[in-house]
Amino acid sequence: MLKADTSEVRKALIAAGITGPHQSHSRSGSLSKIHSLLEGLEPEATFGLPGLEKYSAAEILGFMAELTGCSSDIADSTCDDFIDPEKTIAGLLGAARRLRDEARRGGSLLAVTGHPTGMLEFYVRVMDAFVRAGGKQVRLREGEQLPIGNRGQTREVRYVGGVGCVADWGSLRHTHSPAAMEALLQEDPWPDLVLGDHGFAGAALAREIPVVAVVDINDHALAVAAAEHRAITIIPMDDNRPPRLYEPAWTLVERIISGELDE
Repeated sequence: MLKADTSEVRKALIAAGITGPHQSHSRSGSLSKIHSLLEGLEPEATFGLPGLEKYSAAEILGFMAELTGCSSDIADSTCDDFIDPEKTIAGLLGAARRLRDEARRGGSLLAVTGHPTGMLEFYVRVMDAFVRAGGKQVRLREGEQLPIGNRGQTREVRYVGGVGCVADWGSLRHTHSPAAMEALLQEDPWPDLVLGDHGFAGAALAREIPVVAVVDINDHALAVAAAEHRAITIIPMDDNRPPRLYEPAWTLVERIISGELDE
């Protein structure tokens, strides 16, 4: 078995803006989101996790800094935000190991994303590798209309390549809300593991389902979940770059799940 050489993956992900200097969110915007979260101005930003209000803004930023390597100085609103490439690589290796072990024991995986424009292909490729390695794919409540729209409207979770996304008729939707996952988990049996992000990840964690999550630099609720030692394996990286740019990341994960590489 070959030992994983991550140097080229690291270079490619930095060049793609997936890790390293952040290209999607400003420092001031990320700090503003922490304050909005704590002041209740963005209820969906909790991702369905309770108790976030007991932390200060500085504490939450500290949790994110621990995960990503960004500055922990709450007074610094002008620096360039940053995800440490070493932490991204470590997250990918940890996620691949967790998925490999679950697949080898024949466990079940529900893959879901609130960021179809960025993460969908990554999750599809990882799900394919998981199934090839012996895992089971879960598609909860497929084809059902769910009460997760605005003003009483219904939407569905549509599975594309085995990955669930909120769908509004002909459109896949970006969402932070936990509502879709809360609706999915009204059906049994629950999966052994969830691969996802945003409110999909948060709602699963709130029900003590283990999660492998992609966490961007402004997904603060999931940083709190990690600090609280919930069952979450985190991949810190930008979650909305062009899908093809994630190929080095999913290839690394695929090869470890398959047993071709040792992490």
